[in-house]
Amino acid sequence: MLSLLRFSGLIVTILAIPTGPLLAAEPATVAEATAVLDLATFPLIPGGESKSPRRLAHLSYSAQSDPQGAYAFQKKTLEERGWKEAPGAYLSDQSCSGSFGKDGYTVSVAVTPAYGADAKGRVEIHLSNHGNVAVNQLPVPPDAKPLYSFPAVAAYVTEKPVKETSEALHELLTAKSWEPYGKAGDSLYFKRNAVKISAWPSVAPGQGGKTVIQLSAELMSVDLPAPAGLLDASYADTTKTLSLGVDMKAEALAAYYKGVLGKAGWRATIEKSMKIDFREMLIFRNINQDFLTLSMHEAEGKLRATLEQRTAAEFEETIRIARDEESKRKANAAESTRKAEEKEARDRVTVAIPLPNGAKSVKQSKDHLEFKLAPGKASAAVKAIHATLVKDGWKGKSVKFDPMAGSISLEKKAGVTVVIVYVDAGFGDAEINVSTFGSDIKPLNGGR
Repeated sequence: MLSLLRFSGLIVTILAIPTGPLLAAEPATVAEATAVLDLATFPLIPGGESKSPRRLAHLSYSAQSDPQGAYAFQKKTLEERGWKEAPGAYLSDQSCSGSFGKDGYTVSVAVTPAYGADAKGRVEIHLSNHGNVAVNQLPVPPDAKPLYSFPAVAAYVTEKPVKETSEALHELLTAKSWEPYGKAGDSLYFKRNAVKISAWPSVAPGQGGKTVIQLSAELMSVDLPAPAGLLDASYADTTKTLSLGVDMKAEALAAYYKGVLGKAGWRATIEKSMKIDFREMLIFRNINQDFLTLSMHEAEGKLRATLEQRTAAEFEETIRIARDEESKRKANAAESTRKAEEKEARDRVTVAIPLPNGAKSVKQSKDHLEFKLAPGKASAAVKAIHATLVKDGWKGKSVKFDPMAGSISLEKKAGVTVVIVYVDAGFGDAEINVSTFGSDIKPLNGGR
């Protein structure tokens, strides 16, 4: 039987055949799931390429292969790690799909033809870990009758209307310690530990207008908690970000996260949240030096917030990319300057850089300026410098001012550029470096 499964924003068609019940267990933690299978380190087909970040719970990549060959590679790799294929795998020349189980966990595999200009002979491979929750053992209203049951999805039929069914599901699942985790349309989301479930009641014309309840589960690559009384929430595994709306003040939400994250080994780097532009920011770190960034602002009468996780390695990679981009731009600009040096010798540009209040440890040369600021101040300072330069005729690509690190390049004319690089981890001094090529720096104002 064909069934549409929805996970991580992706809808794939999977042929599934009913199997025996999964092992009854407490929903997995991130550490427990990592010990069973980490898709972030799962081997790819030789030459395979993942264009999106690799995560514990999800893996999507493309490779030069046919669907059956690509599926066979995933199957062999999983079976070598102790996974067993469930009955009912669907194999064809157009697409392949199936599911695998181990220790109560279910992983689905889907292979489809690639698309795009260079898609010939390539396929898209998707693996998703649905966690260790037996969805066919989750509570449903007493009158609900089973429709179908597969390893990662189960469905029931009830005579009750959608609204009443939704309210009953909420009551039943919260009574079993499942925490509300947002909703999308009629779909309700809940979580325990690192497993998120979807409870989706909807009218089914094929069932005579009765209500069909579809229950599904997925593993989350990070366990991001949410406070009780959510107005709305949305978790994205690709970015490891929880977006939520709450009827709380920023101070109360910050206090909630200090408490719940503190129990999990996270500590705030500063006592109170810092204001960056219109947002209140609070940064947490754990013993592994990973980051959790809480960003909050009021909009339309409620508090909007995001909680984003970055590992220490991901943060270092952000800095490395910024520095690499600076090196590349510097090399390119130096070459352009060399070629245009004689022509531009008598037309040297002076670039005015407004030093923000509080700037310290200022060092300047003809074409370089660096200074330090208090933590949390770099993004706003760079934004002000950028605005001044744009007003003075400097041009560049649109900029996203990341509060923690970034690299910005502006050009006045051929061979005349300004590059700004900043790093602000939220503790210790923030560092800002300004380099120019084909022009001279003239600092303005400033406080040391």
